[in-house]
Amino acid sequence: MDGLWFALEHSAFGGHVRNSTFLYPAANVIHVLAVLSFFGLVATMDLRLLRVIDGTPAREVIARLRPLALIAFLAIAATGFILFTAEATAISGNIAFQVKVMAIVLALLNVALNSWAMKQRGEATARLTAGVSLGSWLFIAAMGRTIAYV
Repeated sequence: MDGLWFALEHSAFGGHVRNSTFLYPAANVIHVLAVLSFFGLVATMDLRLLRVIDGTPAREVIARLRPLALIAFLAIAATGFILFTAEATAISGNIAFQVKVMAIVLALLNVALNSWAMKQRGEATARLTAGVSLGSWLFIAAMGRTIAYV
């Protein structure tokens, strides 16, 4: 994999990201804004499922907000790829990055489990996944910030 990361970092795109006055900072700002938006949407869905927020039924809240959360997640992934490309070799070896990637995979599995639970078992079972979701995405954001310091 090291060869792939080296090739990505030293590609024309990688060079453009590193040498651009605006691309890397813009990707960084958009990444942070997308993370904030994503977490706000996820927190709203999870807190409604956990009955911390009253009102509209949880299924309806999730049906409305999940597409927006997906858009925010795709923006996170796209801007994260841009940020990663600039220093792919170093970042790929960073333990905080590695933990973050593993945590993202687990959090996405939790989303799938939540969807299954909502369809097959109902809201009571899905509540378990909501608590895991809140903690997971907060942990992932913390790991993202930790990359710069490890």
